[in-house]
Amino acid sequence: MSAEMDRIEARAHDQLRVLCRTSTELDDLRVAVSSPDGAIRVELDGVCALVGLTLTPAACRSDGAVLGRRIVDVCAVAAREVQARRAAVMERFHTDFAVS
Repeated sequence: MSAEMDRIEARAHDQLRVLCRTSTELDDLRVAVSSPDGAIRVELDGVCALVGLTLTPAACRSDGAVLGRRIVDVCAVAAREVQARRAAVMERFHTDFAVS
């Protein structure tokens, strides 16, 4: 009985380790993307929230509607990258969790 409990406890610890690692990876996820001309730089966190925005003077020369559209376009590129990275983290989680 003790060997079985030891095995169950070890598996639970392994799964907890995998869960904690995955949580940390998702919490630490950041993606920075710049527009092709470098005038706009955005940074998104792991839930695609905008956490950084840098505009060069050149970016600010366009009218507000154009600037807004360009910012959204750069954010969309960054969001796709965030989703790809999140998917990779979750795929690794599912594999490692099943093995442990």
